[in-house]
Amino acid sequence: MKKFLVTFTDTLDDIEINGFTVMTEKEYQTFEETAISITWPFVYAIGQDELEFSSGDDFLTRIDSKEITNEEAKTLKNLFGDLFGIFIYEDFLLDVIGDEDDFDDEDEDEDDIDDMYDNYGDDEEDYD
Repeated sequence: MKKFLVTFTDTLDDIEINGFTVMTEKEYQTFEETAISITWPFVYAIGQDELEFSSGDDFLTRIDSKEITNEEAKTLKNLFGDLFGIFIYEDFLLDVIGDEDDFDDEDEDEDDIDDMYDNYGDDEEDYD
């Protein structure tokens, strides 16, 4: 099974933000597909600051990958564990998607309430 060293690099207030993790080919493919499915702006908080992305495609411009051997993957895992530095995982991207779905549901609820008030009193008789 192929392994990839996946790196993240960005700049925040002139400070370089970096991180990496090792993924299998399938994990990396799922990670990319999840990111591509985000077509709206989102942010990733780092302390009091935020990294801003205009979309998942924009986010992926900060991601690089390189195929590595199983031995290299084991060495990196032994030295650094599952990740090193700041790396935005698929779980965060799924949260972004979930937040957008929740936002869409709230919009629909607000439309239902607006419709209810628009029709309020329509069935009352005119007492003039």
